[in-house]
Amino acid sequence: MRRSDRQVVDQTKIFSIIQKCDCCRLAITNDPVPYLIPLNFGFLPEENGIFYFHSAKEGTKLDLLRKNPELSFELDTSHAVKKGRFACEYSFYYQSVIGTGKVQFVEEPSEKEKALSLLMKQYSAEQNFSFSPESLARTVILKMTVESISCKEYLPPQS
Repeated sequence: MRRSDRQVVDQTKIFSIIQKCDCCRLAITNDPVPYLIPLNFGFLPEENGIFYFHSAKEGTKLDLLRKNPELSFELDTSHAVKKGRFACEYSFYYQSVIGTGKVQFVEEPSEKEKALSLLMKQYSAEQNFSFSPESLARTVILKMTVESISCKEYLPPQS
């Protein structure tokens, strides 16, 4: 990492940054260029981390992941412009997480429900959600196990 002064290595802090994010971008293999897609997610802070995504039953993302379940991901938050006196003195405050992972298709209804609850928890203060068997049956759940992860941050000084 070129800017090691901005590196975050504490896993608890990395996981807290992930939980502040509202979008996870997946880069999926699609020769000759990657297929990049922004997704809502649920996050489980176990080991290196587990992400859950939901999807309709068909589409480019699913077709590509069936061919190759390995991907890269990116999340970012805490954006703000750092002003300067001159253009080259401007900068940007941020927190970002990148990594690699491998996707599995979740079939078990109880794990689908757990995944959707985590996803809802990411975006809502409410805790008690229920999902009908019909909605679970028509929803594809992707489980991405994180294989590698790195994090950087550049934040304004605390006053």
